Amino acid sequence: MALGLGLYLIPLGMITWPALIALPSDPFGAVVAALAIGLGLAALSYAVIARLGRTRRLLLLLIGIVTIFGPVFIPTG
Repeated sequence: MALGLGLYLIPLGMITWPALIALPSDPFGAVVAALAIGLGLAALSYAVIARLGRTRRLLLLLIGIVTIFGPVFIPTG
């Protein structure tokens, strides 16, 4: 489950970052979305797998969730 975390979150990231699947029409937006999802997945994976204290683990978990699902929490207009 810990190693397959990305398999569950990437489709949800595609919903929250629709620019990810619009590569031909908006290449810069697609690259930004891919980087944001990649950084969020890295933070979440590190929080789940690495041996850290509770505070660091919770902080990385929150950073990963906000990075992946940021457009849901912050309306863009």
